[in-house]
Amino acid sequence: MGIGSISGSSIYSNFQTGDSSVIRPEGFEGSSQDVYVPDDSKDFAQEKAFSDAGKLFMAHKKRHGGNHGHPKTGGPRGPQRGGEVGRVQPGEVNMYPNRPGYDKSFLGTELPLPTLGDSIRDKVATRLDKPGEIELTYTNFSVVMNKERKQCFYTICNVDGKTHVDVPRDGSWQIDGRIPRDQQLGNEAYSNNDIDKGHMVRRLDPCWGDDPRKASLDTFSYCNATLQHADLNQQEWLNLEDHVLDSAVSGRERYTVITGPIFSDNDPKFTNNGRMQEPAQIPMKFFKTVVWADEKTGELRSASFVLSQEDIINGDKSLGLFKAFRPGQFEIYQIPQSQLEEMTDLHFGNIGDITETPVKLTADNDYAPQIKK
Repeated sequence: MGIGSISGSSIYSNFQTGDSSVIRPEGFEGSSQDVYVPDDSKDFAQEKAFSDAGKLFMAHKKRHGGNHGHPKTGGPRGPQRGGEVGRVQPGEVNMYPNRPGYDKSFLGTELPLPTLGDSIRDKVATRLDKPGEIELTYTNFSVVMNKERKQCFYTICNVDGKTHVDVPRDGSWQIDGRIPRDQQLGNEAYSNNDIDKGHMVRRLDPCWGDDPRKASLDTFSYCNATLQHADLNQQEWLNLEDHVLDSAVSGRERYTVITGPIFSDNDPKFTNNGRMQEPAQIPMKFFKTVVWADEKTGELRSASFVLSQEDIINGDKSLGLFKAFRPGQFEIYQIPQSQLEEMTDLHFGNIGDITETPVKLTADNDYAPQIKK
């Protein structure tokens, strides 16, 4: 399941639907489960940043209440990733003691950790220091790992725009000693290629509270990294991250941000030209779900986004995949929570999804979410 290929100015999405009234274009070869979402944005500029569209988290304001901040010009971005050039010392191990982790009461209305569905529950990594526990706690965020894919199922982070601190970039990538080494990827997967250590918890997001620098350093855990191509990590993914954090800081808001890869059995395998003892699979898609509390009712609201790196990965011959390049790799989608749950088998609970149908975010719709009526 998931976002399908791009053809011309349209997207064919493999979303489950029972609506047989959907009109599909002549020559459409998808199955009855595929949804055709037209894209009328002929002049869509792919490089247009989210920060130019302040309506992303504001369009719902008049309908649902809440002040979700217009992004500031420039914003609290810090330097771009530049290939995640932290001072990597392969083999460094950190036990991350006394880290409080994600606070489920942070938004005022309790939001527990996402739960794992039946198809993935037996793939979760459990802690060596606390047998049976699956939550890896850090400063202001937590991670739950997929031991088979050696990458996270998801990260979940508290973002406090009111007390946020713009901490300078500094950090060494480290192995998390609380789970087995063979259940997490290390530098062997990321060296000498165009794959970034893609922060799932954006480095600046947890930088608030008593020790914002520790929060920044904690994001350099390999458990917080996934195989994300530099052309996505340093461009559209960064734009989405910027917009979320800029909105929180400029509006002095609190968000909970849930992020992770979308795994598929068909994801391509690579060994980094023999540097890895076992091949790893590169996730083709990533999701980010932003949750906030309505300032009037306290009820939770959310919006979920999916970005694909399939075309980028397939077009990078250095990875040894040698598949045909197709255009459209930087397009951004907002999808309903229910469909994200189908794609991941993660379950987020009652987070007040504001999205009714899949939508491609473009300049024509001001990158604003489609609101449930």
